[in-house]
Amino acid sequence: MSKKILLVEDDLLAARAIESLLKSKNYEVELAIDGEEAIGKVHEGYHCVVLDIIMPKKDGWEVLKDLKSNKRTLHIPVVVCTNLDGEQHRKRASDMGAHGFVNKTCDNLLEVVEAVFRQAD
Repeated sequence: MSKKILLVEDDLLAARAIESLLKSKNYEVELAIDGEEAIGKVHEGYHCVVLDIIMPKKDGWEVLKDLKSNKRTLHIPVVVCTNLDGEQHRKRASDMGAHGFVNKTCDNLLEVVEAVFRQAD
């Protein structure tokens, strides 16, 4: 059975590129285009959430906080994938319970997602 990933990304061009990358490794990927949609969908049994930070309606920080404060979703690994850069954002994500942090311009998203799944197994 393939792992099911919820990709939370409002930039459709970036979303298609990330989705294509993840699907190339046979992950099942579903898209949420904002934080509110992500919170609505996350209860559908995902193995991981790849989460953008800068989004309309509810930003990624709010989504991460919601996921990690809910008993039903706190076990789901979250990889933050954002254009935000800097150690303060990486530390904030980690302090809030994210399992990984990737800058969208880097090529290591796949490595981070696969490492999250190895830790979970």
